[in-house]
Parts: sequence; structure tokens; C-alpha cells
Amino acid sequence: MRYAITALILIPLFSFAADPPPTTTQELIRTLREGVNFKPYTNKAAWQKRAAYLRQQVLISAGLWPMPEKCPLNAVIHGRIDRDGYTIEKVYFQSYPGFYVTGNLYRPTGKTGPFPAILSPHGHWKDGRLYETPDAEVKNQLAGGWEKDTDAARYPLQARCATLARLGCIVFFYDMVGYADADPVHFPHRQIYRDVDSDLRGLSVFGLQTWDSIRSLDFLESLPEVDKARIAITGASGGGSQSLMMMAVDDRLAAAAPVCMISGDYQGGCVCENNSLLRIGTDNIELAATFAPKPFIHPTATGDWTKNYLEHGFPEIQATYKLFDAEGNVESIRQTAPHNYNLHAREAVYNFFNKHLKLGHEGVIAEPKFTPVLPKDLHVWDEGHPRPKDSVDAAGLKKWWVEMTGRQIERMKPKDAESLSRFQAVIRPALAHMLATDMPKRREVIVGNHSIAERHLFSVETLTLRRASDARAVSAVQIISVNPRPPTTIVIFPEGKRAAFQSDGSLHPLIAKLAQRGFVLVPDLYGTGEIEGAGPVTTQPTTEFFTGYNRTTMGNRVHDILTAVGWKHDFEDPAAIDLVGVGSAGPWCLLARSMAGGSIRAVVVDARYFDSTVAGNGADLNDLPMLLRYDGPWPLASLGGSGPMFLHHVRDNQPLSWIKTTYELAGVSDKLHLEHGDPNPNDIVRWLLKR
Repeated sequence: MRYAITALILIPLFSFAADPPPTTTQELIRTLREGVNFKPYTNKAAWQKRAAYLRQQVLISAGLWPMPEKCPLNAVIHGRIDRDGYTIEKVYFQSYPGFYVTGNLYRPTGKTGPFPAILSPHGHWKDGRLYETPDAEVKNQLAGGWEKDTDAARYPLQARCATLARLGCIVFFYDMVGYADADPVHFPHRQIYRDVDSDLRGLSVFGLQTWDSIRSLDFLESLPEVDKARIAITGASGGGSQSLMMMAVDDRLAAAAPVCMISGDYQGGCVCENNSLLRIGTDNIELAATFAPKPFIHPTATGDWTKNYLEHGFPEIQATYKLFDAEGNVESIRQTAPHNYNLHAREAVYNFFNKHLKLGHEGVIAEPKFTPVLPKDLHVWDEGHPRPKDSVDAAGLKKWWVEMTGRQIERMKPKDAESLSRFQAVIRPALAHMLATDMPKRREVIVGNHSIAERHLFSVETLTLRRASDARAVSAVQIISVNPRPPTTIVIFPEGKRAAFQSDGSLHPLIAKLAQRGFVLVPDLYGTGEIEGAGPVTTQPTTEFFTGYNRTTMGNRVHDILTAVGWKHDFEDPAAIDLVGVGSAGPWCLLARSMAGGSIRAVVVDARYFDSTVAGNGADLNDLPMLLRYDGPWPLASLGGSGPMFLHHVRDNQPLSWIKTTYELAGVSDKLHLEHGDPNPNDIVRWLLKR
């Protein structure tokens, strides 16, 4: 388990030039091997609000907020294979233009529909859908009692689909990205879209796979014999992860059976199970609970990370289902077995689906023998059905994605009050999840390490501010003039609070001017000032999938600004808190304003740092996943409403229309002040005094 050491530093009041000795606290860096110790809610309405937030989080992490444009599926079904009580066909369709989902469609014969349907993602078995168990493992499965039939032991994934079809279900067993027929040459599963640019644009294997699952449900719904009210999903391991994500985001599912996946100890280690933002503040146990009150079963095993689920995970999910009076809708079993989707797990799922999908079978269902189809005969592509000529590679799909998302955001540009409201309803939640923070209540902020020193014409108060839920504190100084009065100006320097003082101990000219009109608070934010270098502030720390479990540098800095705002908010008239961002702190401040919900009256920032997303630009924009999914920082900065704003160092080529339109629609264009030059402290203070 890794930790970041974060310093809490008290400035010696007799000197602001020397480096003081630090005291420290420890902030846990989460990895994919830690959960969040989910505690079930006791209030149904509060849980429903939380569940809605988590569904947003999964969609935003997947790049699916707003939902991408849906192209025609143009589904092709061919190559029927007849078996006892069911048929198998080969299927391909587009999920994005030129990007194809491939798989096998199992349908019952000798029965009359409409039929329930099962979506079946396969997991990380070798060759995926076409998995064939090696001889030694077949023997091991039979000897361990985990399988009873050689054919089922050899082809356990096929056995599941065949049995469900014979029970009266239509099953779509589809390829994960880069497996089997899903173009492993051009879309190698673990090797694409892992760069910073793809992360900024919201393009990932996790997102592609989740979209493939959504479009696969579209495909099932397009089949006339499918009962749309009885669609379920099941898969194990990585297929269990995909089942879990679909449980969180797609309301069309009526039941689910993720197998050998849900745990507080391990969240999944593949790119298709992880992405930036995905599990910040949550884990698979809590995500599974969002499915309540719909039926789901989770078979587990002693030989993998789900071994403790019955003691930690299942009780919390049961308690969540109890809020809906639906405890009978959630089940689990545990086997003494290795990580697998073996016969006993399959039979548990058959019986669960029989009950909740109303398949109509009497008694306990046992898996019958079946005659497998050789993997070579299940391939989708053949001479009569070659891979379509319009198929794209990873670079081609990314090009289309960039163009498509650009069109989406362009269409969302506000033109009137109604479109402004629609724009904010989409982008505001996105920003909240990107930063992984919120505006705290005053009671949530704890003040510590408090001391005051008198100076000529002003006093200096040193303190730390910490949210009750945080391990890390914000170190700050507050400059108090002889005649203290509102407003408070929070000033953010890239260097931290030390910049508030010159080498001789006198106040920085801007701070001196601001102190003449009221309180001035200058904090050290995450990784700045005297706690610089104390935490993981690089874009790609050594922790794998770091940004999927932890707030980024930008997120932490905005979080710290909001903590300071929250502390001052109830002491004074909320309309009397101003925010000034110096240099590369400008983006931190504008995004904090967008999150503050009206708690900041006026803002003054340097606009020079809002254009570059090049690593090392000092503004942390390269450290904000999904930033380019939403066309960069300017649309996000426009969410802060139409309070007074002073942007300086403005350039004519900057996309200021996002912010200008917000002020024009509110009829307060005079509150937006744009300046090309470098204002002096007197200019800033005079502008603030006029507000």
C-alpha cells in the first residue's frame, strides 16, 4: 500500500524568508487493490441521489456523457448452425462508423416467443468467445468436481450460452475489444488509447467496450422476438466487470449475474476495467448496489479476490436492497474453487434467471449435455462475409471520435436561456466528476494550528484548513488590516502563500492593496509553496491507473480553493468573497468559480494559461481527464454564472464566446471585463471596489 506524505507547515511569524521545519500527515493513494469500505445508506432518497451520481461517474469516465451519436447498426446475421433445441448464428454490426462488434447469436428452437434475452460479455480467457480449455486444465476441472462433463469443461463459455438458449433465452455472446473477430491487429486490447491525449479526449478501451455493450443491447432490442422487458446480462471476471458497468448505466437491464468479480480487495486490473475518474470515491461493491432493486446474483470463489464477498460486500448490498424492500432480489453463493465460471456457478445463474426472468421451468435446473461447435466454425468472418472495407483502425476511429465530440460540443453552445440551461445540465456534472470535488459546507471545514502575530498596520494569522473527510490540510495565512471588514479576497499564487510577502517581510504590492479593503487569505494549495513536492503531482504517477482512483493535481488544487471558500462562506456575506488567480493559477481559480455555486462574488484571473494542454505548462490543464472531450477549459470556465469577472492578458484568438455568451444571455455584459495587458495592483483593486 502506497502513501503520499503531505506537509502541514506553520510559517514563523518573525520571518517569511526562512524555510520552517514541516510537520506531516499521510494521505492514502488508492490503487486498484483497495476499496472504499462502502457503508450502506439508511435513507432511500439519499441513496438514490448517490446512485444517480455514480451512474454519471461511470458514463463520464467512459466518455459517454453526453451519449455519442448512434450510427445505424446495419446488422448482418449469417451462418446458421443447428443444434438440439437451439441455433447458433454469426453476427456483426457497427457500434461506431467502421467499428464492428462481432459475436454469436444463440436462439431457442421449438418454442414460441417473445423470448427473454441475455447479453454475454466473455472476460479475459485466451481467444475470448472462442476459448478452448487446455487438456491439463480440463482434467483439473473434472478432478476438482468443478465440471462434470468433458465437453462443458472444454468449452465452458459455449456451454453457458447453449444451456440458456435451450432454457428459452436468446443469447448474444460478443467479443470484447481486440479479441477473437474484433480486430486484435488494429485494436490490440491492452495497447491502444493509453496516451495522455486520448485520456484528455475521453477515448479508451473501457469506453469502447462499454459502448459496444450498449449497442449490443440495441441489437437485441432490434430482434422482433426479444421481450424488451426481460433482458439480462452475465459474464465472469472481465466479463463480470463489464456486466457491473452495464448494471450501473443501462436501465434496460432487468436482471444481472456478474460472476467472480465484485470485491473490496480488487477492482480489476485491465484497461477495459479501469479508466480515469471511474472509481474515485467508490468501488465495485458500491457500484453493484446501484442496481437495486433489480435482481442480481453474484457467484464467488475461495480461489480469487471474491473469497470474502459474503462477509464484506454482500451484507452492504443486501442492506441497500432492504431500502427498497427487495432483499429477495439479491443472492450470492461461494464455492471452494479457483477463479472461473464453472458448472456450479452456471447452474446458480440458470436457476436465478429462471425465477426472475420467468422462464417457466419447474424444479432445480441442471445443465444438460450439449454438442459443442469447434471454435474455427464460430468465426464471424468468412469468404462470403469478409471484414467490411470501411473498417477503421485505432487511428481512424480516434479521428472520427475527435470530430464527433467536437460536433457535439459545438451544437451545445448556448444561444438562448433554454439552450444555456441544457448546456449547463450536461457540462456541470462533467466538471464535478473531472475535478472529483464539491463546495463544502462551513461545518465541514476544520481549522487547526491557529496563531496570530501583529505587524505594522496589519496582523498575520496562520492556520490550516481541512475538510472533515480529508487526511490532508491546506496551510494558509490570512492578512488582517487594522480595520477588518468584508469582503475577503482569496489570492492564489502558483508559488503558494510565501509569495504574499517580499524578502524583507513586507507585503506583496497586490496583497497590500487588497488588505486595505478587507481580509486577504493566501493558501498553499496541493503541491505548491511549502508543501511543494510532498505529493504525487505529476500527470502519470507510477501507480497504475492512478487517475481512476485518485483526484488529480488540478482536482486537488480546486478542492483546496473550495475548502478555503467554504470556510469563509458563513463568516461573511457570501457575496463578499472574491478570488484572484495570479499567473498559472488562473485556470485553478476559474474552475473553482465554476464549482462554487455562487459562493464567489468576483474573480480576477490571468487568461494566458487557458490554451495549452502541453505537459509542464504549469497550469495543470494536461492533468484534467476528459478536458478535450468538452472542447478545452473555456466551456468549463463559463459555468460559473454571470458574476463580475476580470480576465487579463486576453488574446484575440481565444475562444471567449463561451464566456461572453453567458453574460450576454444574462443581460450583464458590463460585468465582464477583458483586458489585453498586464494590470497593476491598483487596477485590480479599483475594479473590485466598483463591483
